[in-house]
Amino acid sequence: MTTKKNKADKLSLFNKLSKKDRLVVVDLDTYEEIRHFNFSALNIIVYTLLFGLFIIAITWSVIAYTPVKQNIPGYPDITLQKELAFSDKKNIEWIVEQQEKLNNEHIYYKDLKTILSDSIVSDSISKLTLEDSVNYKNFKFETSKEDSVLRKKIEAQEKYKIINTGTDNNSIQYKSLKGLLFFPPINGVVSDSIDTKNGHFGVDIKAPKDEAVKATLGGTVIYADWTPDNGNVIQIQHNNDLVSVYKHNSVLLKKVGDIVKTGEAIAIIGNSGKLSTGSHLHLEIWHKGIPIDPLNHIIF
Repeated sequence: MTTKKNKADKLSLFNKLSKKDRLVVVDLDTYEEIRHFNFSALNIIVYTLLFGLFIIAITWSVIAYTPVKQNIPGYPDITLQKELAFSDKKNIEWIVEQQEKLNNEHIYYKDLKTILSDSIVSDSISKLTLEDSVNYKNFKFETSKEDSVLRKKIEAQEKYKIINTGTDNNSIQYKSLKGLLFFPPINGVVSDSIDTKNGHFGVDIKAPKDEAVKATLGGTVIYADWTPDNGNVIQIQHNNDLVSVYKHNSVLLKKVGDIVKTGEAIAIIGNSGKLSTGSHLHLEIWHKGIPIDPLNHIIF
């Protein structure tokens, strides 16, 4: 009996909600019907819920897809967050790039210091054993007929050359290397001179494409490899505590341990490395760990 009564109550409630009512709009003067509306309580509930959902959807869309949300107290500024995220990404990339550059420079100068101190070269450069290393101080090489002619020609040109008598390092080194003849590694135009204060330890020489780079003195190749900043680099150990460095080459023709003669081709001019802005040769000459100006010894 109770179940039937509950069903009857539910049906009675649904019927009450579904019962149609009529709303009539009349003219107060003539009592003429102007308009009428048929509705039920169930219609009002349904339309009210739909209208509420519509208002909620519109409000959410405005907040989610328009800048209005930035004016809501406590809501994060999306534009600022994007700018900060982009700035963080750029800072991380810059830090990684600088760290990599610092590591490469550290390795380069560490190896160069080892070379100039006349110690055994590390495996990262030479990969030579103690038995395979060369006694650079006792190293001798024979001069060719062409080299003898060139030496006499340069001696005649420098016979009346005025030598700087200052007391700076370059002048002292110039005097100590006065009798040594350097072979021009390439024929070209000097585009940038040495500037040790700004970290430019050599000279830049522009020359035609695919020109061969030659050894300025005879000696032994102690480094021949690629670096991110300077591209293909080759270094040669000479007598008299001299080391010559040739950077930004397109191709290296010699490998570590090769013995080269004065004027022998060791590489091809190029534009390799991040620090290169055009096809040229960057030449450095180091004497007892100090860079010297190649223009004091070589006529390009």
